[in-house]
Amino acid sequence: MIRWSSLAQKEAPLRRAGFRRGWWRPATKAAGLLGLKFHELRHTFVALGIAAGADPKEVSVRAGHSSVAFTLDRYGHLYQDAEDDIPSASMLSCSHLSRPHGSGEISGSNQ
Repeated sequence: MIRWSSLAQKEAPLRRAGFRRGWWRPATKAAGLLGLKFHELRHTFVALGIAAGADPKEVSVRAGHSSVAFTLDRYGHLYQDAEDDIPSASMLSCSHLSRPHGSGEISGSNQ
């Protein structure tokens, strides 16, 4: 069992290799996730935020990305399902509107 409280008791700075060997590998092994890389947690965090419907700007800020453009370039494929919520071009067209003869006004079913 890993005793996380002992981490605070060490006086030496925590270095990447020491963290990986002394903490990360034992923790992932205990969780049955041996081989999981620490950086993969960032990808998981972003993917879960997107899946939860978080705003891309908020995801970008929380992930520490340099811009929303970077977040969308890297994770934009996870937003593909959102296309289903956007009306098709035919629904957005004004073809349902008509001009009565001799009138400059537009009339439609919404009036």
